[in-house]
Amino acid sequence: MQAIEWRSFLADAKERGIVTPLEITSAGMVLDGRHRLRAARELELAAVPVRVVEPEDDVSYMLLAALSRRQLTASQRAALALELDEHREQRERAKERQRANLHQNTEVATLPPRSERSRDTAARAAGVSPRTVQDAETVRVNNPELFEQVKQGRIPAHAAARRVRRAQRDFALTTLPLPSGAFELIYADPPWQLGNPTSAFAPENHYPTMPLEEIKALPVPAADDAVLFLWAVSSKLREALEVMDAWGFEYKSFLVWVKDWIGPGTWARHRHEPLLLGRRGSYPPPDPEDRPNSVFEAPRGRHSAKPVCAYELIERAYPLAPKLELFARGVPRAGWSAWGNEVEAA
Repeated sequence: MQAIEWRSFLADAKERGIVTPLEITSAGMVLDGRHRLRAARELELAAVPVRVVEPEDDVSYMLLAALSRRQLTASQRAALALELDEHREQRERAKERQRANLHQNTEVATLPPRSERSRDTAARAAGVSPRTVQDAETVRVNNPELFEQVKQGRIPAHAAARRVRRAQRDFALTTLPLPSGAFELIYADPPWQLGNPTSAFAPENHYPTMPLEEIKALPVPAADDAVLFLWAVSSKLREALEVMDAWGFEYKSFLVWVKDWIGPGTWARHRHEPLLLGRRGSYPPPDPEDRPNSVFEAPRGRHSAKPVCAYELIERAYPLAPKLELFARGVPRAGWSAWGNEVEAA
């Protein structure tokens, strides 16, 4: 129980006494009623009601008793059902080994791997959805400490599973070395950290992010004379300018992508995204007829994806410049070099 639940439970036990009997074995093992026994001890009660039970399997009995408690969340019930399923599987394996030993057979029959077993059985036992059971299983297998928090009701199974999957993704991704050469045009969409990484709306749910200092420290392979197009977000304008300065570029101007529908926001609901423009050395501006409109409209795509027209206006402005896209995703654009954890082979 959480502290506030325990205080309420203890107050009720003090007022009414222990009403529901503890369930114990003849040897005195408490199978159901640990909190009632703790309350009796703290209140120094002389006696408590008990009911003696002799189940075939003590652990299964305790887990089933726990599953019957109405105050448990769906995530807690799913976690307990998984433990019950695991315990029964271990017992079955032990019986198979015992039968094999009796027959002097060294081969032991094996149960199907858990991945081949339906989640429906555990879901029915817990009275929850198979998806909740799957989330709890993901956490149980990959992060036992986090699974304990699910059991204690401190974090829902879906949120814990999302954290596990994100950690697996970030661990599996390998950062490739930056390409050699000196590029005259750098186009970058940094993976900004925007706040709480465990939020359901955090960018970490879609891709790995980087701390500001790591973004600033990136050794960008830009020529002595070069131009930079740097995507920013409204809440990180100051940080974007810091990145531009750290990479050796001087801020010159910015463009604005106006989207086809409004998005979320704390102070204002955003429908635009700024694309900052900076220069290193004496790189010239585009010819007047090729200079881009500072405002361009394009529909939103998948999370964080930038519109194709941004590439097109850059290519028109600087058709001959060797171009590098940093933090690229997917198949590189024709005529561009690309670097990033999610770049795909052409």
